[in-house]
Amino acid sequence: MGPMDTYRKKNHLSGLHRSYLKISFDTVQELMDVKRDLTHIVERNQTKFDTIEAYESILTGKSKQRSQDFIDYITDLREYDVPNHVRFAIDIDVRCGQWYDVGVSSSGVMLEKRTDLLQRAEVHVCAFDIETTKLPLKFPDAEYDSVMMISYMVDGQGYLIINRECVAEDIEDIEYTPKPEYEGHFKVTNVKNEEGLLCHWFAHMQVVKPGIYVTYNGDFFDWPFVETRAALYGLSLKDELWVFL
Repeated sequence: MGPMDTYRKKNHLSGLHRSYLKISFDTVQELMDVKRDLTHIVERNQTKFDTIEAYESILTGKSKQRSQDFIDYITDLREYDVPNHVRFAIDIDVRCGQWYDVGVSSSGVMLEKRTDLLQRAEVHVCAFDIETTKLPLKFPDAEYDSVMMISYMVDGQGYLIINRECVAEDIEDIEYTPKPEYEGHFKVTNVKNEEGLLCHWFAHMQVVKPGIYVTYNGDFFDWPFVETRAALYGLSLKDELWVFL
């Protein structure tokens, strides 16, 4: 357990602060174990305090005698859902768009910021989404369902890869511009099957080399689904994209 740290409340515009107890862990699994135990305590305490405060307000207008057990005062959890690699980057002050000298030794990887390079590094962003097959009234399952399309955009240019095992005809280039400020022209590539779709996407990513991937629920669906399907063809995200799940 670390020292008491002060963070802003949920309504950060109010300027009010409160104290939080910082807890550090050696592994992500330890974090998840403690988070699981504390979640039940937080839910119990929130319900209890809501009831107590309601009665105190009605009956006395002031607080009664309080419990001496600090566990009874844990009513909120913060930053437990920050991914480990993001937390690591924040703690050592690694920022996108900065330049670093990278060294590797027996003690690990060393990053040293190049303060002499003021021009920001060019960061390529890939926003992507997958469409999959699924059984009626079932959630897609990567064990037997397949990727039928991957749509993505890099540096303002859109791309769409079609798995012709799932789509009856070739699709031509399309435009999708939901708002004038979000102009989207998509180059469409029709491939023979799912393996060709994944290989084509991996090959393009190796060319454009995105520094940031953007997804909607990608950590829990898109990436795991692609990883499982790619493994069927002897491909891995680590080797193809340097993505570690």
